[in-house]
Amino acid sequence: MALFQATPSDAQPGDDIVTRVGIAAGRVARIQQEFTMQSRAESEPEARDALARQARAEAERVLGEQGLSVADYNAVLTDAETDEALEQRLLEAAREVL
Repeated sequence: MALFQATPSDAQPGDDIVTRVGIAAGRVARIQQEFTMQSRAESEPEARDALARQARAEAERVLGEQGLSVADYNAVLTDAETDEALEQRLLEAAREVL
C-alpha cells in the first residue's frame, strides 16, 4: 500500500492520492453531518461521546478503505489549504461520491 510521502512544497500529490483523499473527504463529510444531527438529538453527554467515537471509527474505516492513514489524509487536506489547484482537484473527487 503506497502511503503519501512528504513532498517538496512545489510538488503536487499524484492524481491517485488526490482522488482517494477526495473520495474519503466526501464520505467523511456525510458521516460528520449524520452524526452531528444525531448528537444534537441526544441530551446525555455519554450518548454524545459514544456517537463521536462511532463517527470517528466510521471515518477511519472510510480512510482505510481508500488506503489512507489519518496522517496521509490530513497532510493532503492541509496542503490544499494553500494550494487552490489541489483544493479544486479534491473537490472534484469528493463531488463524485456526494
